[in-house]
Parts: sequence; C-alpha cells; structure tokens
Amino acid sequence: MRVRAVSELGGALKDIGPDDGLIFEARTGLGEWTDAEDELTEAFELSRAAALTDAPVVYLVRSDAILGRAAPLDAAVATGLLGGARALAFERRKSGSYATVVAVGDNVEPAAVAHAVDLLVATRGANGQIFTLGAEHLGAALP
Repeated sequence: MRVRAVSELGGALKDIGPDDGLIFEARTGLGEWTDAEDELTEAFELSRAAALTDAPVVYLVRSDAILGRAAPLDAAVATGLLGGARALAFERRKSGSYATVVAVGDNVEPAAVAHAVDLLVATRGANGQIFTLGAEHLGAALP
C-alpha cells in the first residue's frame, strides 16, 4: 500500500496490505487554515487515485483529534477524514471497496498499529467507521 506517514509509523506500515491502496496519516500541530486545507486536499487526491482502482483507503488520526480534544484544526482534519472514509465506503459499497479510520492513542506502539491496519484491510472490518487503538475513547461519544 502507498503509505503517507508523518511519524515513526511509516516504518512499521511500509510492508503491509496489498500493493495498491492508501494509508494516510494525518499531520498534527496544524497552525493555519491553509495547513488544514492542504492536508485535506492531499488526502483527497491520494484517496481519489486509490478509489479509481477500487483499492482500500485507511486514514490514521490521533484519538484526541477525532474526539475533539486536540487543537481545533487537528480535530477538523480528523473529522474531515472520517467524513471522507464514510463517503468512500458508502459510494463504493457495490464494488466491495473499503475505507476506514484508525484512531491511534498516545501509547500505542507502531507495530500494533501496523497489525491492526493489516487485519482491518484483510477482513474489511470497520468499513466506513472508526477503529480505535488505545483507551482515550473510553467514556467518550464517538463521532
């Protein structure tokens, strides 16, 4: 899969899943609206390329961002990617295509993220939904 990673996850994710498809890790620490726009634009362009070949799409976001506990622009990008995954899963459901969001907690090891992504892509688990790794989501309402 094509991996666009901005953290140490890149090394753990490079050899998983099928040859086609996309794993897109959202940047954090976004300071300007243009940063958020650029991030979502890049995600859209890479996702469109994957969708045209019916390849799987996996977005990786920080748990605190998807729960609205991070900086506003980080949360905006995370929830924007969730909306994108839901739209991709719904619009491509007849072809059996796949899109999901993996929310990664602070203390989750890169190897655990790689294992989860590999399993999700293989089983098509949490299609169009959030799959959480870590405990940050406990007691929270998921979007």
